[in-house]
Amino acid sequence: MAGFFITFEGIDSCGKSLQARKLARKLEANRVPVLLIRDPGTTPISENIRAILLSVRNQGMCFETELLLFAAARAQMMHETILPALNAGKIVLCDRFYDSTTAYQGYGRSLDLGIINILNQFASHERAPDLTFLFDITIETANKRHEASRREKDRMETVDLDFIKRVRNGFLKIAQAHPHRVQVIDGERSIDVIAEEVWQSIESKIKSFV
Repeated sequence: MAGFFITFEGIDSCGKSLQARKLARKLEANRVPVLLIRDPGTTPISENIRAILLSVRNQGMCFETELLLFAAARAQMMHETILPALNAGKIVLCDRFYDSTTAYQGYGRSLDLGIINILNQFASHERAPDLTFLFDITIETANKRHEASRREKDRMETVDLDFIKRVRNGFLKIAQAHPHRVQVIDGERSIDVIAEEVWQSIESKIKSFV
């Protein structure tokens, strides 16, 4: 494939979505073909699944159903959006991908990591990201940022402190297991400083796209 696949990961309120948008704008300014998407979501089918996953009305959803719905949304997005964009030579920026499933449903929900890995590979058509940015922040910072946003929590955010700790530790374990793909970024710093680090990390990799 001629394209380049970058994913943005971390616990809620880590700043990944903002950094993905900032990078997309900078790439567009440099006339680089880029596609910004989110997981789950992006396609009509995947967005419908996202609505089910995040609705607070679905508190009775069991963990296995949650896992399978994330995989289903991702499979549709891969088929309909990501693979065609990569084949067309675009840089694809994805706000969350299967590392989130490993962290949230694996380490957070304590579902079988072996099964999750199989589902991740199957739903992604065995296409791993070329580069993953993991924005790491403390639980205290995450809580302060969410309170400041005054945004209502969705179903995936209505969890206890221990769950979030397990998810954060899960992300860090993923980074340790995949050091050549996952770059851990200190998300406690200013937005512009983080954005510059992200840009410096990919600048040499996108010369062929300019």
